[in-house]
Amino acid sequence: MSATTAKTTWRRKMRQLRDQQSPRSLPPLLHTLTAAPCWKNASTIASYCPLGSEQTPSLIENAAVKEGKTVVYPRVLGSGKMVFKAPVPRDTFEISPYGIHEPPASANTLDSSKINLFLIPLLACDQYGTRLGYGGGYYDRLLETAPGFRCGLGFDFQKVTDLPREQHDVRMQGFLSNSGFEIF
Repeated sequence: MSATTAKTTWRRKMRQLRDQQSPRSLPPLLHTLTAAPCWKNASTIASYCPLGSEQTPSLIENAAVKEGKTVVYPRVLGSGKMVFKAPVPRDTFEISPYGIHEPPASANTLDSSKINLFLIPLLACDQYGTRLGYGGGYYDRLLETAPGFRCGLGFDFQKVTDLPREQHDVRMQGFLSNSGFEIF
């Protein structure tokens, strides 16, 4: 079975599992991230607006703002391209064709090299930092050249032993869940 076919099977399985088991009352164990150097050294953090049963980064965002850090959000431009927009009020966000809340097109685009920590949604992550996303490659393309720390955000059950990977897959450097923060 090819990696692409295997990933499709994994996506279906993990989305179904997350939709069934997503314990929204189990937020990520924040203090395990905020004690890490990747947090302490970060002045700009890329977050996301959760879709469906994704782990919510709101506690992390609140802690970042409280510490004077800048929180930015992605905007999809189409054809596999995504950018992060400079902070704007959440009430100005628009709903994308994918149903994701994102900053307005008019917000200033932030160079991804200025982002120190990326919080990244996922369907699964393995012990090597391989991330299983939704298959569009948006994060892989953006993270290919971005130097910031890449942290997958999910629930415990989304951490698996081994996932299929392809050459273009950009690995996570850490994973934060309701059990804590792990560096790969």
